[in-house]
Amino acid sequence: MKQKIWLPTVLLLIAAMLASCTDEVKIKDHGEIEVPVQKLTFLDTRVSASNSAYNLKVADQLQQELDALKDTEKYVIEEPLAVMNPFGTNTTGLYLYFQAADSGTLTYTISAEGTADFMRTAKDANDEATVAEYQLIGLVPGKENQISVSYIDEEGKRGDEYSFKVDAPETTSGYPIAMEQTAASGNTELADGLFVLMGVNNYDGYTFLFDNSGTLRAEIISEDYRMDRMVAFEDSMVFTTTDQKLARMDPLGKITDTYELNGYVMHHDFVINDDGQVLALVSDSAKDTVEDMVLSIDLNTGEQKLLIDFNDLLSNYKEKTKPVEIDGKSVLDWIHFNSIDLVDDSVILSARENSTIIKVDDIYTQPTINYLIGIRDVWAGTEGENLRLQKSSEFPSQAGQHSVTYVADDSLSEGQYYLYMYNNNYWWYESRPDYDGAVIRGTSKTYEANGQDRSKFTKYLVDENNRSYDRVQEFDVPYSSIVSSVQLTGDSIVINSGMAKTLEEYSAEGNLLAQFNYEASTFSYRVFKENFEGYWFE
Repeated sequence: MKQKIWLPTVLLLIAAMLASCTDEVKIKDHGEIEVPVQKLTFLDTRVSASNSAYNLKVADQLQQELDALKDTEKYVIEEPLAVMNPFGTNTTGLYLYFQAADSGTLTYTISAEGTADFMRTAKDANDEATVAEYQLIGLVPGKENQISVSYIDEEGKRGDEYSFKVDAPETTSGYPIAMEQTAASGNTELADGLFVLMGVNNYDGYTFLFDNSGTLRAEIISEDYRMDRMVAFEDSMVFTTTDQKLARMDPLGKITDTYELNGYVMHHDFVINDDGQVLALVSDSAKDTVEDMVLSIDLNTGEQKLLIDFNDLLSNYKEKTKPVEIDGKSVLDWIHFNSIDLVDDSVILSARENSTIIKVDDIYTQPTINYLIGIRDVWAGTEGENLRLQKSSEFPSQAGQHSVTYVADDSLSEGQYYLYMYNNNYWWYESRPDYDGAVIRGTSKTYEANGQDRSKFTKYLVDENNRSYDRVQEFDVPYSSIVSSVQLTGDSIVINSGMAKTLEEYSAEGNLLAQFNYEASTFSYRVFKENFEGYWFE
């Protein structure tokens, strides 16, 4: 594992330099102000492994120091206060603060040698019309970045334009600042957004955001666990920071709340409902069974409740399984949930161990299994035998799937919808060593990544009215026996083949638009593409 190197929070005072070194400020003919490279100085509070940004007392101390800086003088758009990574959560996040006569819109372009320009409209994190606060995302680590800024007032009148240069710090993880692009369509633009690379082996505690050209634009620092997912809630992003703690981060990078799981261990995935409750896949640390429960955590009150315990719902099936040895401990990994999606008061879960998709209804009151999508022999003689949906046509079932996702479609009848997934196409049934039933045809039993086997993007049409499902789309993708993810975004399909260490973007029809290779010791858990509109960007 790479050793985590914690850099101190650093301060860049553009305004102070402008006041004392006005002879270095050049006014160009078109009104642009060019600010020379500044010397970085440190805030008093240092963020480190022992003085974590995820300690709320540390976060509040950093806020106090930032507020004190804001009070030292009146900062204006052409002479702003700029602070690099003030809250210790984003290595190259640049904080900007100034006062204005009226609210406006700030657009910026970041240029760095050897990279494509990065252009965005920044989201103001301050609700006051006469005060503006931003975190500018997109500086390239370890490079001199020129930032060109334009501020437009509410009436659309272009106001101040200027540029300044910042020597951005290196990544704290040591992760490469570029992915290798190995394929491109050449004639189709990729979907807007940033690729969010999560759970990279050998880089625990880091999440990396890349643009469409494969350049690293942000490095989010958490604690000692992968980020399973990053989900927007109100004015924050919610994510896992350890395997027993969630955190909320505001647009400026400050950690505003953390939530300990109190005896439960997080794994793989969570969603957030409309009432602000996180529904997380967890294990009970006091039991010898793992990855078989759903816990709710209220983001407003902190209240926690065990919603679903599959030890109760599928007890007969569980009796057919055997424990395995993991790190010298006997563990019953009998179902291994790896993704969860929410549909009203139901959840749809992916059970990797038995290659089954499970829908549970009435999750807040009396959880009841609605259906299973899996092969017959796996569920024969158990409570799941009569809960299986039937295929409408002949095709091989999914095997070891991940990222099962629900899609509503207005063109469909009530009770019909789509499910899509990363179909690993890998048969591994370790919890049933005496299983002698049918095996899904066409699947691989090879764990290692290779160029011969193929995983798949698979999409089903589910019809709950007649208890059936049909395969409506499928295409091959690089093989990954475990982990991996798929996401429909805009007109694109984003796929992470984790064991192959490749990230692809396809058209909706399955044509390859771009492929990138990334660094990992074994795999990266998942990749999503997010536009972060309403959070960092307008």
